Amino acid sequence: MTHIRHFCTYFDHNYLPRGMVMLESLKEQCPQAHVHVLCLSEECYSALSRLAYPHVSLMRLEELEAADPELAATRTTRSLVEYYFTLTPCLPWWLLTQNEHINEITYLDADLMFFSSPEPLFVEAGDAAVILTPHRFSPHLADLARYGLYNVSWITFRKTRAGLDCLGWYRASCLEWCGDRLEEDRFADQKYLDLFPQRFADVHVLRHNGAGVAPWNLAATSLTKSDKTVMANDQPLIFYHAHAFKHVWGPFYASGLSSYNTHLKSAAIQYILKPYSMYYTQSKRKVVTMLPISKFTGIRSEKKSTLRSTCRQLLTEWKKKTLLVC
Repeated sequence: MTHIRHFCTYFDHNYLPRGMVMLESLKEQCPQAHVHVLCLSEECYSALSRLAYPHVSLMRLEELEAADPELAATRTTRSLVEYYFTLTPCLPWWLLTQNEHINEITYLDADLMFFSSPEPLFVEAGDAAVILTPHRFSPHLADLARYGLYNVSWITFRKTRAGLDCLGWYRASCLEWCGDRLEEDRFADQKYLDLFPQRFADVHVLRHNGAGVAPWNLAATSLTKSDKTVMANDQPLIFYHAHAFKHVWGPFYASGLSSYNTHLKSAAIQYILKPYSMYYTQSKRKVVTMLPISKFTGIRSEKKSTLRSTCRQLLTEWKKKTLLVC
């Protein structure tokens, strides 16, 4: 009998195209994956219901709030993005503690794309109770470590004493404070991860070079291709974190690199960003047939787009050599 790998994530209708890329690429690379999606809007729930992915279970935000009153009580105490960050430990906590058949859960950010099987990460971690993804900042971005050594994109928790202790502490910490700002040793849902290896046993930090390639480490990542496999520093690329990737207009996309002083290189364009943009565009086309939406924003509020602001963004991305044309 095939061992099911349980994953979880959350997003709303604005993030649907990104979420669809993640869900579809994960299933392609990990046939035994089952993903529990917390839908943050009714539009998201409706669209995913119509798509009817066989490897996806859906849950409305209202259902989680009813099951977790402590979480629901924080909603009026913080901004929407801070409330969404608070969900990060609460969703896997609910899934692990309320489902006897789930013994391991991996939280994934919605803006990932899988390029090869994630099984090597589980093999590397062995029996670890918690698995963390390091940022691996490029040398010129080393100062960003103040926001956290580890990235929230992939966090695995196992239903062991150490795993539940760690996840329980993480949940309690985010319920207490989850500000969208750097404050001493805290930043959103992310900087708490720095304390995991110090406070808890059996925490494994991934060493695999193909885990968590992202705009903040792309400058230090050598990308090549062997047969049909994209290699990141001589190991298969497992997943790319398309943070801040955005469709600007027509064939133009913001690659997500402009905030990290990293220029686009041909290998990154050919092996990662063009494939991502292709899948993203296909997903977006599916979504617009189901929902009356043409512009997809992030979880932070954005100003209404105008022709002037679009032109300004295109010019900025072009000057910084981070504009992707597909």
